[in-house]
Amino acid sequence: MNLAAFADLAVRLVNSAVCGDEADPLRTPEAFREFAANRPFLAVRTTQYDLDRLKLLRTDLATVFTYAVEGAEQAAVDRLNALMMVHPVHPVLVAHDGQPWHVHLDESGSLTDRYAAAAVISLFLLVSQLGIERLGICAIASCDQVFIDGSSNKSRRYCKEHSAARGNVTSLRAPSRNAQGEEDTPVASAAS
Repeated sequence: MNLAAFADLAVRLVNSAVCGDEADPLRTPEAFREFAANRPFLAVRTTQYDLDRLKLLRTDLATVFTYAVEGAEQAAVDRLNALMMVHPVHPVLVAHDGQPWHVHLDESGSLTDRYAAAAVISLFLLVSQLGIERLGICAIASCDQVFIDGSSNKSRRYCKEHSAARGNVTSLRAPSRNAQGEEDTPVASAAS
C-alpha cells in the first residue's frame, strides 16, 4: 500500500472544497470521474448519493486537519477512529508484476467506500507512524488548503500553491507580537 499516494486522496478531497461550486469535483459524477481519472480503483459507477457522502467525508477530513493544527490531538484522533468505524478497511494480500506479496485494499463496495477506506486508513497510519503534527493547513491567512508535512524537520507551513516567499509578505495565521509585547490577532480566515 502506497501510504503517500493514498494520503494524497485525503488532501485532494479536502482541498477540493476551496474550488468554488462551479469547479467542485463533487458537483457531478462526470466532474468526479475527471478528478479521479488517475485512480483506476475509483473508476466505478458514481451516483449523486456517492458524491453527497464524499462531501460529508470531505468535511470530516477537514475537521481532522483543523483539530491537528489547533493542537487538539485527541479530538483529531477521535475523529479518525470514528471514521475508521464508519469506513472500515478490507485488506487483501496480492502479488503481481513480479512483486512479492503485499497489501492492497479490497476493491469491493461503492465509490465512497473505496475512496473513504483509502483516504482514512492512510491518514490513520500516517498519524500512527509520524505523528499528528504532520497534518497542516496553509499558513497563508487567505488559504484553507491542507497538506501533509513530509519534511525531515516537520517545518512545512504552506500548501503546494504557496511558497515561503509569498508567506513573508502575506498575513499569517499565527498571532504575532506587537511592539508592546501584546498579541496581535491574525487576519480572519475561514479555518480560524
